[in-house]
Amino acid sequence: MSRTRIPVGRVELAALAPGTIEAAPGPVIGLTDTGAAASIGPGRGHTLIVAWPGLGTTTVLRTLAAQYARRGTHVDVLDVSGQHAWARGQQRVHLHEDAGSIHRRLLQLAAQVRAERKGPPRVVLVESDQTINTLLRFRHYPHPGGTGLDALTTVLAGGLLCGIRVVMACRAVPVPIAHVAQDLFATRLLAAPSPRTWQLVGAPGAPVPDEPYRAGLMHLVHGGGHQRVRLLQLTPLQAAHLATTSGPIGRPTRWRRPRLRRRLHACHLARLAAPAASTFQIPRIQGDFR
Repeated sequence: MSRTRIPVGRVELAALAPGTIEAAPGPVIGLTDTGAAASIGPGRGHTLIVAWPGLGTTTVLRTLAAQYARRGTHVDVLDVSGQHAWARGQQRVHLHEDAGSIHRRLLQLAAQVRAERKGPPRVVLVESDQTINTLLRFRHYPHPGGTGLDALTTVLAGGLLCGIRVVMACRAVPVPIAHVAQDLFATRLLAAPSPRTWQLVGAPGAPVPDEPYRAGLMHLVHGGGHQRVRLLQLTPLQAAHLATTSGPIGRPTRWRRPRLRRRLHACHLARLAAPAASTFQIPRIQGDFR
């Protein structure tokens, strides 16, 4: 029996049926084998994305950030690699690009979790291992709240009760949380997972997917099952447009320089109607005009 073959590549925004993003219970990740929209609903907890660079991690984070902001959720993007420049200046998307800013933000969120203080819905997106490694090398003064990584662990453990959701992307499951990764992350997106990755965060009892690396193709694992998903691709311009609008989605128009329209008065019309005078012609006098 031949296996169903799906087209390789990401899904463009124009390929979605009208109203798909508005009707979904959560941000749309992409399309399944049957063409149905796969989304992250309210009860799907934290999200872990395990994939090598170039297979769609930045695409997923950008797509989720724009849709969460569109739904009125505050978004913190922790990124030191410069992949999310589109988020600068956004109203509901806050971009943290240096280790100090990331460290302070995580400590603030951890303090909120420890105080069991529920706030407005918030999503924290952690871009790649580079951000985590930067926090490991970050030197800071002793703080009673601990390090940034300790604060991130605190947010993962109790953030959902305070309205904070984490979406973290990495190449492999971090060793310190490998034994509790399935408990911390109810939703997992895996791109061509290795046997170890599938054993740690894959679908229980399901065989390891035997597929090559394909950009834009991942396995969505949730609730003991899994399905293949073609990722929805939003360009930086589309993400910025989607994050700032709440009405029906349309294609963002390209910015054009406005045309300068002259208002032609009677004197201008007279000049245009008169023949062009050469430098060798005698200038007209006032009596010539009738």
